[in-house]
Amino acid sequence: MDQNNLHTLFFIDHILQTEQAQKIQQIAKQYSSEYAHIRDVSKEQADLFLSQLPSKGDGEEKVKRLYFDGCFDLMHSGHFNALRQAKELCETLVVGVIKSDAIAKAKGPPIMTDEERLALASACKWVDEVVIQETYDPTIEQIDRHSCSHVAHGDDLVQTADGKDAYQPFKDAKRMKIFKRTEGISTTDIVGRMLLMTKEVMWEEKKVFQKQTIVEASNINSLEIDQVSIEQTLNNKILNTTRRIMQFSNNKKPKPGDKIVYIDGSFDILHQGHVDVLRKAKELGDFLYVGVYDNETINKIKGKNYPILNLQERVLNLLAIKYVDEVIMGVPYKVNEQLIKNFKIDLIVEGTCSQKTMDDPYELPIKLGIYQQIQAVNKQTADELIERIVSNRLRFLEKYNSRKKKEINFFENHDYKVEEI
Repeated sequence: MDQNNLHTLFFIDHILQTEQAQKIQQIAKQYSSEYAHIRDVSKEQADLFLSQLPSKGDGEEKVKRLYFDGCFDLMHSGHFNALRQAKELCETLVVGVIKSDAIAKAKGPPIMTDEERLALASACKWVDEVVIQETYDPTIEQIDRHSCSHVAHGDDLVQTADGKDAYQPFKDAKRMKIFKRTEGISTTDIVGRMLLMTKEVMWEEKKVFQKQTIVEASNINSLEIDQVSIEQTLNNKILNTTRRIMQFSNNKKPKPGDKIVYIDGSFDILHQGHVDVLRKAKELGDFLYVGVYDNETINKIKGKNYPILNLQERVLNLLAIKYVDEVIMGVPYKVNEQLIKNFKIDLIVEGTCSQKTMDDPYELPIKLGIYQQIQAVNKQTADELIERIVSNRLRFLEKYNSRKKKEINFFENHDYKVEEI
């Protein structure tokens, strides 16, 4: 075989990595040691050739930099799934978090502050860069400023104040990427659950509707929530699949010699306090397991209507956070020997603002000398977020009823042409 043919052989070998290339690879290996200099040159040229090819994602060319904006208020798995899909369309995902005053002018003030929403967006493992967006609707000038070629959004129509498509300029310029909106969960739904703060509603929904009762929540008097909106909130639950969990999962396990850290809790309504403690927990080791209590355990601990989010929703939220390596579902409230041994845990940590009302769950790790407290810098809790809604209940009731009707109309008339990525 002459050197020109051999050069071509090595070149193809470094590009093709499929079953069809096995025979070519076998021949290349046969000559590999004898003609090492030709092999190395071919590899360099093949790598250069591959680096100049456009990136592809499921048959569609990826853009270099993609812009995706949102309020990201009470961030949930629907937000995270949107970010995941957007990331599939690009190499670098730039996320614009809309300022509170712009949100307030468009649809009323958000529940979380700019700082809190920025912290959650920044903690997402699919986000590369985060910026503050001054206006409610993005503009071509804005994405140009961030060197983004395209903007992304779900397949639900966003209208400007005068009723026009907010993304029409991007569509006209062919600078728009569209993905499927995640059904079954939204900030509006979560606000509705927080307004329906009774144990009876969360765990015995059918009885409530049979009785045709008006729900009365803790510290909320005579909530006049539209009955259709209530029913839609409770019935329109997120339908997760094993595929969705796999999409969110890191699919990794500890390596030999890794220091394994464990932290557990409810993680109900993800907030800045959670992000801070998870980041600090990850810094204490190499691999972070997060244990999540099941719904019944949380209800025993906190009472009322807790948890607001079910186990599946809370697990997906945690899997989307870049500090979390793996999630253990339905862990026991009291850390036991089986849990420690099964997952080879070296250190068990707890945030100082953790709310524990039952027996000390860390009695065993304290006795074993593998327990450590993490000083909480941000002492935010889910109760605090609920109190913000309770203290402004009339405003949020009006906003909830209005937005819920729009959501119902969207799902009833949606043509479902866009497939999820």
